[in-house]
Amino acid sequence: MMLRCIPKPIIAAAISAIGLISYSIVLPATAQDASQGAGANMVTEFKGALKSFERGMLIVVREDGTEVMVQLPDDPSAFTFVAEAKPPFLRQGMLVRFSGTFTAAGQATAPIETVTVIQPPTGRLTGRAREMYTPGVHGERRGRNEPVPATAQVTVVGGLLGLDNTGIAVQAGNIPVRAPMSPDAKIEIRFNHLSLAQENDPVSVSGFYQPPDDTKVKAERVTVTTDRIYGEQVDTKPVRATRRSRRTKDAKPDADGGDAALGGVGSSDASSSVPAE
Repeated sequence: MMLRCIPKPIIAAAISAIGLISYSIVLPATAQDASQGAGANMVTEFKGALKSFERGMLIVVREDGTEVMVQLPDDPSAFTFVAEAKPPFLRQGMLVRFSGTFTAAGQATAPIETVTVIQPPTGRLTGRAREMYTPGVHGERRGRNEPVPATAQVTVVGGLLGLDNTGIAVQAGNIPVRAPMSPDAKIEIRFNHLSLAQENDPVSVSGFYQPPDDTKVKAERVTVTTDRIYGEQVDTKPVRATRRSRRTKDAKPDADGGDAALGGVGSSDASSSVPAE
C-alpha cells in the first residue's frame, strides 16, 4: 500500500486550541475502609491465565490455580487486549494513534517510534480517555493570547491512509497528517475487547473484593496480553490423518480405539495476515 501525495498539514490551530484533560480513577476501597473490618472492600492485584469470557465477566485462573470471577471495569478504556503486529496486519481506514513532536507547519521533527491500532470502546468515555479515541490532533491547551510554539508534542488519532518505508499517513479528523517512521518502529494492537484473545492468554488484574471471598473481584483495570504477533506469516503445514495401506486395512484397532482424530493446525491470526494493499 503506497502513500499518496498529501500536502503538508497545517496543525497550528489544533495544537493551540486542544488541550490535555486529566482524569483520575478513585478506588471504592481505601486503607481506611479496610481498617474498619469485615465487610470493607479489599484491594487486590494478581496475574493469571484467561479461561473464558461471558457477559462482562472474565474467568481467570490465578497463578496459584484458583479460578477467579472478574467483573470488567466501569471505565471501558481500562480493559485492554495488547499484542504486537506487523505491517501486513494493517488495512486502510483502520483507526491508529501515535505521538510525536511537530512544528507549527505540521512537520514531524523526528520519526515516529510506535503506532497503536485501536478501536473505539463501547461505553462512555470522558476526559483524556475520550480524547485518545477521537480522530484529531491533540495537544496542550493554550490561551488565546499565547503565541503558537515553534514545536509541540501532540497525539495524532485518525484513519490510516498509508504506511510504507517513507512513513505513515493518517486522516486525523479533517487534518491530513504525514510523518516519517523509525526503521525499528513498533506496531501494537490495543483493543478494549477480546475478539483476538485466546484461552490461556496472560491476564493482569487490579481491583477489589468483598472479604473473605477473593474469588469474586470487581476489576479496576484488566490487561490481557499474548506473545502472538498479528500479521506475521507462520509457516505451518496441515496435519492429516495417516492413510492405512491395504495390508493393514483389515487389521484390528489398537486397544485405545485405533487411529486418533487429528485436527488441522493453522496460524492463530490467519484472518489478519493478508498482505496490505
